Amino acid sequence: IELDGEKEQMERESRETPENQATGENLAYVIYTSGSTGQPKGVMIQHAALCDLCRTQSDIFQINKSSRILQFASFSFDASVSEIFTALILGASLVLGTKETLRIGENLVHLLRTEKISHVTLPPVALEVMKEEEFDDLKVVISAGSACSKELAEAWSKKCIFINGYGPTEITVFATTKVFFEGNAISIGRPMANTRVYILDAEQQLVPIGVEGELYIGGNGLARGYLNMKEKTLERFKILSLKEGHEERLYRTGDSVRYLANGEIEYIGRIDNQVKIRGYRIELGEVEAVLSGHPSIQ
Repeated sequence: IELDGEKEQMERESRETPENQATGENLAYVIYTSGSTGQPKGVMIQHAALCDLCRTQSDIFQINKSSRILQFASFSFDASVSEIFTALILGASLVLGTKETLRIGENLVHLLRTEKISHVTLPPVALEVMKEEEFDDLKVVISAGSACSKELAEAWSKKCIFINGYGPTEITVFATTKVFFEGNAISIGRPMANTRVYILDAEQQLVPIGVEGELYIGGNGLARGYLNMKEKTLERFKILSLKEGHEERLYRTGDSVRYLANGEIEYIGRIDNQVKIRGYRIELGEVEAVLSGHPSIQ
């Protein structure tokens, strides 16, 4: 903003707080995810969903005004939404790093220690190269972005509260969480507050405990859909009637899961060709589409 010569104009402006006309149904943000056709999909999340996420996380992650949260994720990754707004809404400190200080390895370790970080969300690949005993101030570690091993969860749970989080961008960051304790089976846990999950077979019928199926998710965190992509929205967001006389809008994740005997959900893998690299969704079809468009490739 150019302020030179604008002082008199600024002084004439109103000092009253503008009226907030936003509602829970208005868009809060759009974040793009990988697309199998070579065109990334813009996921539209509303204010009500973001508010619900922050209120739920405050309890699960035990965040308060003395907490120091690291913003590790980039703005193009929905975990950044969780870090930024949960910290600001609850009055915690949000610690910003640089590309260099956030580099996985010694740089990140140094940042976590010198800034006395109490809460951090990291992909398993980052946690694997750090030693949990190095951090005296770390209270809560959230593993997210890709599958977490039991060995990794066992190691970190001895030092701090270790939470295994799961959630596609279409469900406002987290859909399920598991607070891991030594001796537990590794799982993605149970649904967060105001979130509903269903495990369905190929005919979109509910499967019993222990039987593998595809995970469908609904509830307050469900995205409005994909920006300017009506067909793709209809393909992934389904209106199903799983209870007699009750229809519900659900997101089809493409993730294969099953219920454990204790009611928690075990993540098995993908039912398609999507892969995760350092926590980022990569559609192999998207890579193929880009390569196929290159004039030097037949």
